Amino acid sequence: MVKSRHYATKQNPTSTTTIAGGSSPLGAAFTDWRPIYRLPLIRLVAAFNRLKVYQAVVIAAGTPLILALQHGGQVSGEALGIYAAIGVSGLMTLSLGSYVTSNMIGFIYINNQEDQLKLAYVDFWGRRKESLVDIEDLLPDWEPKSKRRLGFYQPICLRTDEKQRYKLLHRFGVVTDPLLFEGLFGQ
Repeated sequence: MVKSRHYATKQNPTSTTTIAGGSSPLGAAFTDWRPIYRLPLIRLVAAFNRLKVYQAVVIAAGTPLILALQHGGQVSGEALGIYAAIGVSGLMTLSLGSYVTSNMIGFIYINNQEDQLKLAYVDFWGRRKESLVDIEDLLPDWEPKSKRRLGFYQPICLRTDEKQRYKLLHRFGVVTDPLLFEGLFGQ
């Protein structure tokens, strides 16, 4: 006996997706996006980038406590120095790690006309950001003047904004449309 599940869906009048060949009420004003790449580890990267904020809060909240304990004679005089050294060195390490993982792409979407990409990436503070990019604006991997650093990621540069760089991980990413992805970003 085969059981099938039927899931009820709730339609939202402001939906931008197409349903059964027709578009939603506002579908003409918006574009449908389909994913061509996703990085399953992006949530871990975002959590790692946010960790430095929590580290700074713990350092800031614990410093007066250590000072009070030291003044009351409960801990030795070196406790504040040790606490500060561990806290600041941990904060520096997390900040350097966040610098390396900032602008790492978690999702790439393409519109139905296949002329624009939506890059969803994680910033320095661990927040998701999205950027709309014209396909003609992409600078292919073989065109940049700088070489890949250690080959961990592929830099994605834009012709219009050379300072903005994104990082694309091929090794851990899942490509849902290999032909289109290879045409845009190479192998």
